[in-house]
Amino acid sequence: MTKIANVSEGLAAAEDALEADGKARSELKESLAGYVERLTSPEAPYALLRPHARQHINLAQLLLALDMRERSHALAAVTLRHMELAEADQELFAADTWNELGSLLAEHDDLDRARMVLNYALNRAQRAAAPELARILANLSAVSLRAGHLEDARVWAQKAVTVLGKYYGGDPEARLTADWVRVEVASIRRDTAELTRTLGDFASSVDWYTSFTNDDDPKAVAARSALAQARFQAAKAVQDEERIEAELAELEISHLRAATLLGADHQETLVAQAALATAEFDAADGTAFCASRRQQAVSLLDSAAVTAARTLGRDHSQTLALRAALADMRDATTPSDELPYLIEHVYTPQENSARNKAKGQALRQERNVIRLVAHAGASFFLKDLKLFHPQVIHALNQGSYFYVIISSPWNNLAIFTKHDATAERPNSHNIVDIIAASDYYSKTFLHVIDAYRTLRDTYHDRIELRLTHIDIPGSTLLTTDRGFFEPYITSNPERRTRRKLNVLEVEFHKDSRYYSDSRAEFDIQWELASTLDQFEASEEQHKTALRDAVRAQSDDRFKADAEHRP
Repeated sequence: MTKIANVSEGLAAAEDALEADGKARSELKESLAGYVERLTSPEAPYALLRPHARQHINLAQLLLALDMRERSHALAAVTLRHMELAEADQELFAADTWNELGSLLAEHDDLDRARMVLNYALNRAQRAAAPELARILANLSAVSLRAGHLEDARVWAQKAVTVLGKYYGGDPEARLTADWVRVEVASIRRDTAELTRTLGDFASSVDWYTSFTNDDDPKAVAARSALAQARFQAAKAVQDEERIEAELAELEISHLRAATLLGADHQETLVAQAALATAEFDAADGTAFCASRRQQAVSLLDSAAVTAARTLGRDHSQTLALRAALADMRDATTPSDELPYLIEHVYTPQENSARNKAKGQALRQERNVIRLVAHAGASFFLKDLKLFHPQVIHALNQGSYFYVIISSPWNNLAIFTKHDATAERPNSHNIVDIIAASDYYSKTFLHVIDAYRTLRDTYHDRIELRLTHIDIPGSTLLTTDRGFFEPYITSNPERRTRRKLNVLEVEFHKDSRYYSDSRAEFDIQWELASTLDQFEASEEQHKTALRDAVRAQSDDRFKADAEHRP
């Protein structure tokens, strides 16, 4: 293995690796991995990266092309840190350098940092009247679309089009990106009028861009497929059967072209495959061979989703989008009681951070309804725990609804509440006082209720909390596309809140029977649970019922003891 000494040698090795194959390619990639490992080491000197930021960005782009995703992302991240340090007291990097780094982070699905870096670029470009302004705006629109912020994406894209039309005219890639985003937003919103208005612009942008690129340019291949997909949706909206079949054929050609030019596992090939599958599924409706055509579409999309999970990662936004589309197809063709019991992942206590990341991501991406069943819900309501409260606020700000069911502190689990071992054992006379004095009640339950009231004052009917008097066997979180379930191993309310994962948690998607079963269970619990106002109005009755339950249990134990006396 040849040791790479500097970034120039690294760039040369990466370019050679792209042209090589077999053992030669593997050896070059091994050398590159060693070089990047040294660059990204916590001990790497700051001065090593600062003068070569743009070259390191270029190297990270080449690493991504070599399918060295983790190395590429690590190099991009450390380059960002060093660029920020370098600009602590002066501006050193041009808007274009920040823009390239932001685009690279977006390719790694690192959308929050990508948006931050692109805003650095935007600020620099606006002050310097840089010609990259339109491209930066277009990239911001694409990142916003990937993050699910449709209105932001539309506004950024329109600003890019305005800048291109008013100041500059020579950036075909920026115009393609902006028009592409406008079409995607209209398609997602099912806005037929807007889709029709933007299709012509997008078609012109595709022709303009592809006239400057090679046939195997990934963005050109993807753009042709996206154009066929948009045209298919426009034809489907007006039930133009002739155009529907023509665009379906074009989508099939686009998929074959992508597989041939880019490879079957390339991200853009998977996107084209998904577009073909979705269109075939929609076109089959009402035809003589509807069932068989739809089954073929499901198989095609399933294959794309499996490949995406393997090559991009199961938490990549593209993988999640494919899984969501697949779940929608299965939901439309398979009765919920015939869905398989599929588990996406089982998190152990050693994977607590990964579990938190997956749940946080599911919450941030939600734009519809979040449903939660939990003992106290502290992780979602209390800021000081630093878990899911920010993601809940983000989802609410994006228009989501949040429906929560938690345990009443006066249910039959109260007898297991931790208390002073030297004190009198729980009985019908002291059980309520024991609960009221517990950390669970005073530091968790009451704080959750206060936090809920604060959120309700802000978000009104988009958040509702109810209390159940039935024991909850575990916590369940459901978003539109994903679900999480963590069983409780203890009956002690003190040990059900404010803690890390200590048993296991399973993640499942909408195309699993676990999802439909969990949703049905939530609906039943919701109907039986009390609103906060109802709970507070009848709280004394619940305390009395608890005392009666403890008294009955004590009487039963006393009778049992008497029966066993000699």
